[in-house]
Amino acid sequence: MKCPICGVDAPAGAVDCAACGIIFAKFKKKLESLPVTPASRFQPWMGRALAVVIVLAWMAGFGLYYRAVLSEMPARKTAAPR
Repeated sequence: MKCPICGVDAPAGAVDCAACGIIFAKFKKKLESLPVTPASRFQPWMGRALAVVIVLAWMAGFGLYYRAVLSEMPARKTAAPR
């Protein structure tokens, strides 16, 4: 059995952890008394998808801005061929 606090291997049937001193029965009782929370609706892929959407929106906005700036610049004069 592994201690849930420090991770040290404890012999089977041990009452407490020799390393950190936690009493397993009290810890188990404390865990059982905690309210059960429902699973989160947030999935790991949602964060990545949001990041991709933000980057694409930024790129589109920057592209439109850059296009507007280029259209306002005077035409570049090219040298006449010799």
